[in-house]
Amino acid sequence: MGRLSLCMIVRNEQRMLPDFLASVAGIWDELIVVDTGSEDDTPRLAEAAGARVLHHLWQDDFSAARNASLAAATGDWICYLDADERCTPELAVQVRDLLEDPQAGAATVVMRNRRPDGTHRDADLLRLFRNDPDIRFRHRIHEDPSGHVQAYLERTGLAMRRLTGVVDHLGYLKNVAAAQGKRRRDTALLRRQVKGNPDDLYSWFKIMEQARYWEDRSAWRKAARGCRRRFEKADPADLARQPWADELCALLAQGLHNHPAQGLQWLDALPEELRMGPAVQLRRGMWLEEVGRPDDAEAAYTACAAAGDRAGNDTQFGLRCGMGLCRLKAGAGDVPGAWDQAVRAGRACPSDPEALLAAVMFAPSDLARADWLAGHLTAYPEAAPAVAETLKSCGLTDLAEALAATQLS
Repeated sequence: MGRLSLCMIVRNEQRMLPDFLASVAGIWDELIVVDTGSEDDTPRLAEAAGARVLHHLWQDDFSAARNASLAAATGDWICYLDADERCTPELAVQVRDLLEDPQAGAATVVMRNRRPDGTHRDADLLRLFRNDPDIRFRHRIHEDPSGHVQAYLERTGLAMRRLTGVVDHLGYLKNVAAAQGKRRRDTALLRRQVKGNPDDLYSWFKIMEQARYWEDRSAWRKAARGCRRRFEKADPADLARQPWADELCALLAQGLHNHPAQGLQWLDALPEELRMGPAVQLRRGMWLEEVGRPDDAEAAYTACAAAGDRAGNDTQFGLRCGMGLCRLKAGAGDVPGAWDQAVRAGRACPSDPEALLAAVMFAPSDLARADWLAGHLTAYPEAAPAVAETLKSCGLTDLAEALAATQLS
């Protein structure tokens, strides 16, 4: 079995670090912690857990700090995580099993980004790879080793594995992000990056993604206009190989166009290799709905769901496409079809309030509703609070109490 070096960078994380360390107990053989200037007990807590703590002068460059941790690592494998992330027990087992796989060269994990409304968004993210001096992080912020990892896999013939275990990411909860000043810091670093390299589409993508998250339409529009000229110069085939290209296209369309018809025209003019990703098809489906083209919207949502399945990201796209199809079925008077799509969406994101409400409201009978709810709670017990809230909002308090009693028994 290979040795695993868990590498992380920290600064003033004494509040987050203890729970993080508890979640990764038993995963690592070597813990490398690069501290970029903590003024609290972070270094002491890390050392007490057995970490090798390195002090790194902060240079407004996350890749430089990450690469300092890689340079110090002596394990056969690298895993990189952050203090605001929590490794689930299922993933811990999968990581240790990965070290025994002679054909594996890297692996993704399911990153679960928690949202303030209690829902979450899942994405497969590269977080593990074999320790090789040619693999290093790039980009001043939203640092990324994937280009070097891909080159390493092609050179060695080793494979990328997809782990299904979850890392819970707490840092995108707005109150946590705001408390750490992330928005101000990240914006400054991203703008510095594109000022130095205006053709860096990855950083333009991250600026727009951040503007969407903070619901800053003005910043989104400004970034989209700055990105468009560089986007149009890029080679579509090269761009399509980037894992973020699909989301970039969807964000650009929304940033550039306020009117659905104009946005659809722009998306439909994209080269095919950029047009068929799940994010683009989702955006097409939503805009086609808005302009009153339900048949075309259904085709786009179906294509989105299929592409999301192929990409291994069926949580986000399964939910949103399912709810889009649910709306279309309901609008056409197909209540059984609407219920079926709501149930499918609920499987993708079991606690989503919109999916739960639609499943409750479109159920063909009281018995079917009760049977579905019982099965849903058996499969997804963590959805119980959201289910109870949905039933109460529909005036079904007795059913909520009956289900709660059943669970307790």
